[in-house]
Amino acid sequence: MVTSELPEWARRVLDAEGASRVEEAIAEAERHTSGEIVPIVVRGSSTIGHVFLLAFALLLLIVYIADLPDLLFQFGGPHWLWQSVSWVGSGVLGIILSRWSAVQRLLTPKTDQIEQVDRRAELEFFELGIGGTRGGTGVLLLVSLMEHRAVVLADHSIAEKLDAGTWQELVDLMIASVKRDDLAGGMTQAVLRCGELLAPHFPIHDDDENELRNHLVVKD
Repeated sequence: MVTSELPEWARRVLDAEGASRVEEAIAEAERHTSGEIVPIVVRGSSTIGHVFLLAFALLLLIVYIADLPDLLFQFGGPHWLWQSVSWVGSGVLGIILSRWSAVQRLLTPKTDQIEQVDRRAELEFFELGIGGTRGGTGVLLLVSLMEHRAVVLADHSIAEKLDAGTWQELVDLMIASVKRDDLAGGMTQAVLRCGELLAPHFPIHDDDENELRNHLVVKD
């Protein structure tokens, strides 16, 4: 993967060298297991149409609590002008703030974030064909940047051997990497650790076929 293939938002957290490290980790992990590991980074999973409206409303509330139109009226001009300036200014600032992931995260209920990231993981699991491997040994490692959340989904054969709690270590590695601005490092560690967890139960076979591309998936 080269940097030019990454969308602009992804280049803020992941360069070409980092993406290559993750893909090399997939190949290394799968040298010891028949599991198929697919890491994916998404910009966000939650709907954010409400964020601007909430930001705008909060800014207007601050404007009127501070009695800003009356304060500005002291500089001259009609009162309606300063009312309009307050509204327009709140709207412009609301648009700017609503584009920041930190504001989106702050103004989106935590329960909604959890639910929508989980749904996104399920959608990507099937869209990427992870549930269609011959032995049911696909694993999805998803990081959703806006929410600072990560999800690991394993296909049925793996779920029969390893319970859901097994993956918390990988989730913690990925979330910590986002918070310390080392996405590539955290995903590399998570991929390698995933291979270690799979190898005892799903060792590599002589006739093993690499069914899913060793590729870091990046999506909006």
